[in-house]
Amino acid sequence: MDLTVIYKTLIAADTLRIRLAAPEGSALPSFKPGAHIELRFAGFRRSYSLTSSPRDDRHYEICVLRTHPSRGGSAYLHDRLGIGDRLIAAGPFNAFPLNLEANYTVLIAGGIGITPFFSMMEALDESSRPFELHYAAQRSDRFLPVLARFARTREYPDIGARPSMDLDAILEPLPTDADLYVCGPRGLIEAVRAGAGARGWPDARIHFESFGAGTRATDTPVTIHLALSRLSIQVEPGTSILDALLANGVWAPHECRRGECGSCMTEVLSGDPDHRDLCLTEAQRRHAMCTCVSWGRTPEIGLNL
Repeated sequence: MDLTVIYKTLIAADTLRIRLAAPEGSALPSFKPGAHIELRFAGFRRSYSLTSSPRDDRHYEICVLRTHPSRGGSAYLHDRLGIGDRLIAAGPFNAFPLNLEANYTVLIAGGIGITPFFSMMEALDESSRPFELHYAAQRSDRFLPVLARFARTREYPDIGARPSMDLDAILEPLPTDADLYVCGPRGLIEAVRAGAGARGWPDARIHFESFGAGTRATDTPVTIHLALSRLSIQVEPGTSILDALLANGVWAPHECRRGECGSCMTEVLSGDPDHRDLCLTEAQRRHAMCTCVSWGRTPEIGLNL
């Protein structure tokens, strides 16, 4: 569907709020808390959590963090997107659904990972369901007007380069029949999953959504050698290995594009992958990689494709 930019403003030096509506002003498809849309613009394809109310079908709102280094998408939206511009959108999709029947809900967010929790907190509050939010960020003030509406929220500002959130202190007193949701950087998600699992939390009650893998400043080009297709493809930082495969006409399975589902797991025949997924076991990582998010520690990687 086509969406038109009707509002754009900086809510912090590095965070942009964008409001989108149908060009003719018609009602937009409904969504449930935790949903996201996929936007396609200027050759990019990016997913953003919906931060607007699910009860309002007049527009969608998203928040966009300018990433460093950027793969180009956030920089384009910050610097070049204008009021009246049109974007192609798919969705809404929801891989992070909220269970409104939970006895208790715990939300743990890091940085821009707070965004899917806006609609969740609104739904929990309206349903009089008990919950608490723990939010770690370098700058929490960008979302103070939203967070101030809810009583059981706690913020953990970074102390220098050191996070101040103590996950052990957060998890220890919580009942393991609560539903636990975490969104943010990979390290936070892995730490929460490990900590909750060690305390006997059932996997079915641990829900997570990641940003996917961003480009790192140390990333260098990697050449992918395909054994079955007999192709060699050089992939530049900023383009995922999966996207490079698809752009060259290679059939490659995929689904979430965030390293969470394992659909793109591909056998590695040579080279040393830099694993950035959240789904493969250590045994699987010894012979396979997720092409949607992982990169190469070596300049060449051989895949069984």
